[in-house]
Amino acid sequence: MISQPETFCSAQPWVPEEAGYFAVPGAHLYTVLHRVAEPLARILLVGPFASERQNSYLPWVRWARHLAARRIEVLRYDYRGVGESFGRFEEMTFNEWSEDLRLLGHWFTKREPSVPVVLHGLEIGAILAAANFLRGMGDALLLWSPPANANQALRSTLIRWVGLEQLLTPGAERRTAGDYIRQLEEGTSVEVEGYQWSARLWQASFDWELPVELSNERGTHEQQRPVRIVKLPKEAAPLVKGGFVGYDEVKDFTWLFQENADWIEGYVTTRNRVGNEAIS
Repeated sequence: MISQPETFCSAQPWVPEEAGYFAVPGAHLYTVLHRVAEPLARILLVGPFASERQNSYLPWVRWARHLAARRIEVLRYDYRGVGESFGRFEEMTFNEWSEDLRLLGHWFTKREPSVPVVLHGLEIGAILAAANFLRGMGDALLLWSPPANANQALRSTLIRWVGLEQLLTPGAERRTAGDYIRQLEEGTSVEVEGYQWSARLWQASFDWELPVELSNERGTHEQQRPVRIVKLPKEAAPLVKGGFVGYDEVKDFTWLFQENADWIEGYVTTRNRVGNEAIS
């Protein structure tokens, strides 16, 4: 059974991790809900872009499980046209992905019991999460390695992929990152790590920037909506670009997970204390 807009269903009810599909206009998003019986908070994970999804998948899932073990309910999902979600990637731009996030976030924030909701974005996911946070979604924002804009992240992915491709391509057939960029700027789509990037996506990426209000973690504290921005080091691969996936898959990310989960719990504790003082 497939869910209707702003509803959620699972093929396996009453299990800690519930995989299902969330209906958005014209498609369905693959989602996994890490259910918690008495949550302290909820967190919506907005993951990395396209092919980066498969590289970061294992630590991303382990992060969700780490949070759930600390009574923070988690919802993670695949972008439309990416992973196990429906939709044609080559027809997507950031507008569609942002609107999908808005609809999914609306459903998630309405769950009972009512608890604080944190938006958490990684790389391009941080750009999308930040944009929706400034529109009023969520009570706190956690960003890991947000780029200055979406185009910066696309270029990084393209350059890394071209470098690997050149190792396997005869010299006469090799193309540079500049060759691909020229194609995109001339209106021709290109294939990057199995995904067809459209010229429309490339052009739109320049317009999606990390909001100035959030670039230095200031501007929202007065409204008791804290922001935490973490630039992940190279040791955080494959959550960030770099390293060899076969090695990175077995990494211990406790150093990263513990600190950021502590920040979420600290925010919730402070919020609850302030609320109790206001009531008394």
